[in-house]
Amino acid sequence: MPGADQIANVSEILDGPGLRALLGRLYKRLGRNKVLRPMRGHRLAVVDGHEINGSYRRCCPQCQPRQIMVNGQERTPYDHRAVAFLLVGPGFHFLLDFELLGPGEDEGSAALRLIERVLTAFPRCFDILLGDGLYPQARLFKLLRRHGKHALVVLKDERRDLLKDARGLFDGWAPHTWTSHPTHYQCWDIEHLDSWDSYPEKVRGVRSLETTTIRERLNGQRLERQRTSEWVWVTTLPADQVPTATVVAFGHERWRIENEAFNELGTYWHAHHYFHHHSTSITARWLMLFVAHALFHCVLRNLNLCLRQGLPVYLWAWLMLAEFLAPLLSSA
Repeated sequence: MPGADQIANVSEILDGPGLRALLGRLYKRLGRNKVLRPMRGHRLAVVDGHEINGSYRRCCPQCQPRQIMVNGQERTPYDHRAVAFLLVGPGFHFLLDFELLGPGEDEGSAALRLIERVLTAFPRCFDILLGDGLYPQARLFKLLRRHGKHALVVLKDERRDLLKDARGLFDGWAPHTWTSHPTHYQCWDIEHLDSWDSYPEKVRGVRSLETTTIRERLNGQRLERQRTSEWVWVTTLPADQVPTATVVAFGHERWRIENEAFNELGTYWHAHHYFHHHSTSITARWLMLFVAHALFHCVLRNLNLCLRQGLPVYLWAWLMLAEFLAPLLSSA
């Protein structure tokens, strides 16, 4: 097996465009094989930033240093942040591309660069882009509309005139209500919001008040409690094409990139470990992880459902590793 130094030396000279082209071929094959499919008639994508890792000793030109307090002392970690692009489909999600933030660069600028590269290479890979509260940015909305795409992002900055305007209008409208067990939804849907000065077109605001019944057992007794959460989204999707319930469902798909990408890669794939503190090495390693992640889940998808049921995902990783190492151990 290669050592850490060998991996570091090789990864520094890897070809980023070549790895992205490999991910592109995987994307096309997954599309042809109907693995990546539209969700309710729309192709969804998620863009989100992630703090990869940091070091107190090593730094490189791409680092983003910051000041923090550790045990009462001020220290400077040299962090790397990146933006990832995930395609979301029913039953399968595919990490397509990755972009490191430059020194002193904000997440939105790196996301724009990433989205433009994806749109150039794969102009039909998504119809709707999902984002968190950092992405209600006019430059992002303008880019997407120029390419005929739509945005659906969380709106939560109470200082925004757009959110203040939407809240004032929500109060005057009766909500749409429905229940999808165990959650009850009250939703307000307002079109033609024009309080966004930096964006020339009118947008749509959707508010969802969600009450979930949680059942738990305490001291041998079954208890029920209710948890209420509020979500507000801003979108360019027309109401006559995408109804309120679909907007709410799509809005919650944004969590796929946190739960099934960053969390899985960090917990089980050791994605936050640095073999080499170098921007090319870090980018190449994450792109290779995207390839491995996709292939691994393709293998799981082809396993018999009865065989998979009730068994943890990491068990199959151990079995694959054992099968890979068996010839090496027998010849040693």
